[in-house]
Amino acid sequence: MAWECIASHATVRDIMSDAGLAKLGDSLVNLCYSLAKSIVLGCPTGEKVKDSVLARAIRASAVYGEIGHRTDQGGAADAYEAIMAWLWLSRKTTIESVVDLLTKQLSPDRTKSQKKSDESAVHAFQYLLEQFLAQLPVFSVTVEENGDESLMVSKP
Repeated sequence: MAWECIASHATVRDIMSDAGLAKLGDSLVNLCYSLAKSIVLGCPTGEKVKDSVLARAIRASAVYGEIGHRTDQGGAADAYEAIMAWLWLSRKTTIESVVDLLTKQLSPDRTKSQKKSDESAVHAFQYLLEQFLAQLPVFSVTVEENGDESLMVSKP
């Protein structure tokens, strides 16, 4: 398929600012979340991911330094969705692998409050994003000798 051309970006910053990728990523992320949540709960559900969940997940990751810290919740969520769309279009992940990673991180407790359910989703989406950071263009996370993570961004 020739869809790689719609995801041709040189930097992660370019990816996160692509409104078209964000729109596509919105559908992709919601599909994967709904599938994962359905598996965890044992019955079909059509849940959508809240912008606040994605915003908190990306803000807790190393890639957040690539977007402005004044970015609002919707902009941060769009950046997350654009990354996921780019990863999928670039064949660096599949719907199945995203669903699998989310399923392993989501809590199966149906009796949880909405707040605890959201916390579980934030953790799952942060974990998901961290699994793919090294796949992003012109962005890599390295581990220093002392074991602390540091962000290493190379500029073209």
